[in-house]
Amino acid sequence: MKKKLEIKKSQILIFGSFLILVGVIILFSGHLKILKEEVYENARLNILEKNTNNSEEVIDSSNVSNLTSDTTNNSENNENLNSGNNSTSTAKPRNNFKYDYIGYLEIPKIKLKRGFLSKESKYNDINYNIMVSYNADYPDVVNGNFILVAHSGDAYISFFAYLYKLNIGDTAIVTYNGSKYNYKLVKIEEQPKTGVIAIHRPNYQVNGLTLITCTKNNDFTQTIYIFELV
Repeated sequence: MKKKLEIKKSQILIFGSFLILVGVIILFSGHLKILKEEVYENARLNILEKNTNNSEEVIDSSNVSNLTSDTTNNSENNENLNSGNNSTSTAKPRNNFKYDYIGYLEIPKIKLKRGFLSKESKYNDINYNIMVSYNADYPDVVNGNFILVAHSGDAYISFFAYLYKLNIGDTAIVTYNGSKYNYKLVKIEEQPKTGVIAIHRPNYQVNGLTLITCTKNNDFTQTIYIFELV
């Protein structure tokens, strides 16, 4: 009987050690994945910044009217988005380093700096990046609204996890097509998750930046952060 108990304890110890080893491997591999993606992200941003710095121009509301629109501007009081468009791609990049950003978003207060892709890219998807909404105007469109969508939460792809820390008057910067666009937060609004989001901009005569993500600690609403060019 004593021998059987010793064998059983030995088996339990071996099995317990195996579980601990598996857990360590999972944690370590997850950490390596995050480090790898951070290296790729920094490399992508460095490439974009080198290309941008050669012809960089700071844009403000005083000279944005001189820009040429390349899409049709929505001048209605509400801009309705089909939130079902926020994540449609299932393709996975074999090497995240290989896709090229067309610009990046910076929010100094929450230390966010993340690139974005063109609307046509198959990796323009919230499961991989900050997503440019299919309804968005690019920043150089006169009186347009540049709309970005991303996850919140605690996953690595939760790039908008700390938007809830923003207050009216906080700033955001978008670098796009060789120019920097400086924005100020003017409105924060919550809406229920119904599949459609209505964006109510205070002023349709200035360029806007709209950030959309799930509301912190609420599974039933989304929060909309509306910025205006300054």
